[in-house]
Amino acid sequence: MTTTIPSEEKTSWTETPPSNPPLRRLSGQAVERQTWLDNLANPLQRGIQALNAPGMKKFKDVLHGTWFGHPVHPAVTDIPIGSWTSTMLLDLVWLAEENPTLARAADITLIFGLLGAATSTITGLADWSETDATDRRVGLAHGLLNGTALLSNLVSYGFRLAGKRRAGIVASSLGYALMLGASYLGGELSYAKGVGVNHAAFQGGSDDFLAVISAADLPDKKLTRVDAAGVPVVLWKENKNIYALAATCSHMGGPLDEGACENGAVTCPWHGSSFRLNDGAVVSGPAVYAQPTFEVRVRAGKIELRRIDHA
Repeated sequence: MTTTIPSEEKTSWTETPPSNPPLRRLSGQAVERQTWLDNLANPLQRGIQALNAPGMKKFKDVLHGTWFGHPVHPAVTDIPIGSWTSTMLLDLVWLAEENPTLARAADITLIFGLLGAATSTITGLADWSETDATDRRVGLAHGLLNGTALLSNLVSYGFRLAGKRRAGIVASSLGYALMLGASYLGGELSYAKGVGVNHAAFQGGSDDFLAVISAADLPDKKLTRVDAAGVPVVLWKENKNIYALAATCSHMGGPLDEGACENGAVTCPWHGSSFRLNDGAVVSGPAVYAQPTFEVRVRAGKIELRRIDHA
């Protein structure tokens, strides 16, 4: 017997937390289904995306890490995590012997963590502004927890300056616990949801030339998608030159063949990342990884491709 579920009870798989392990399911239920987070996310995201305006775009690209070849945010998160871990350990030893040198060292690592957390916040907001749906909710919860941890450590530093070190230790310990929770959500974003990873990294390609399309069927100045032994490739023909890039955008997997091409660069229709046709290099973010490129030749009336480089 088939049971029909009323349409209002149906939930898309994209909104359904993973079943296993239980910790991830609980995390998904606690965060991904919190639709009220969208009320905070909408105006904040619009404000940050104002940096996509022509005069500010290069600054936002710096925050993403187009110059770095990797996202900047994950790299700088190690600064507050490492610094505040040191603060925690130094505070624990200080509680046992109240050594002034240990107290100074704990304060220094606390300050260093605050500086790192500020940088992490700015770069994280830039990356988060290009997310949507449940990814955006998880990212916002991640940011709110980290923001509260930053505030807790600021309060802790205030207590320490006022000579109330034990109260400061309580505040920084709370901040450390919040940071650990935020780190879990950060791992969910990167490793489970693929935010910030290279979406072209796991596509293969042949070391030998493969015929993909008849040369007569490739139009001039029109992005054309072809299949190279299971790898989607976008072709562009102009002035008898033919260029070939992986069609899957390295940023979030958008279809480059549905984008636009001008001034020697192809732009993804999803988030506006642009890549040079001749070598796949990033012209404009939020992408930080170059597109894989393919060598092109024409033989017996067929366009043949051979992958040149790794993603």
